[in-house]
Parts: sequence; C-alpha cells; structure tokens
Amino acid sequence: MLRYLLLLLTGVASADALIVGGWSATAVTTDTRAALVRALSKTNVCMKSILWARSQVVAGMNYEFHIDGCRGVHGGECGNACKSPRRFSVVVFDQPWTHTTIVTSVSETENL
Repeated sequence: MLRYLLLLLTGVASADALIVGGWSATAVTTDTRAALVRALSKTNVCMKSILWARSQVVAGMNYEFHIDGCRGVHGGECGNACKSPRRFSVVVFDQPWTHTTIVTSVSETENL
C-alpha cells in the first residue's frame, strides 16, 4: 500500500512539472529567425539582434523573442538604420502549413 501511495505521489509531482502548452527556452535557428523577420516586416519595428527566445506549442508555434531593435518606418531587419537600439519583447505566431506568420504583440522592455 505504501509503495502504491509513493508511486501515485511521484506521478502527481511529475505531472506538475510538465505543463501542456507551457513555454520552453528555444534555440534561435535559421527557421525561427526567418519567422521573426517575416513577422516584423509587417510592423514598424526592426530587429538588430536576438537576445533570447522561448516557444510554446499551440495550433502552430508561438515564439517570444527578446530583441534589440528600433521603431521606425520599416520592420524586418534593421541593417544600419537602427542607431539607438531599444529592447523589445516580440511574440510571433507561426503556422507554416497555412503560411501564417504574424506578430501578436510587441512591447518595449527594460534594458537589464
């Protein structure tokens, strides 16, 4: 009986550690970078560098990127256009099989 109770409690503890739909740290790959640039091209925020990213599996993927960039007249990559970069959090929804890549939120964050 005690063994069964311990196994049950261990299962509950492990279930709490894995949250379906939760956010996980993710490596910035060529594909994730391309999704960010595609999404930003439809905004007025350009990206100078990616600091870190995390992802969430939904009906596609949500990516949260923390970037250095600028607000301006064009989005996408800044190139030399960004002289005084600021820090931004950019959330992108990407669903490759429907060719959907959109920015769902952009907010300026503190430089830490």
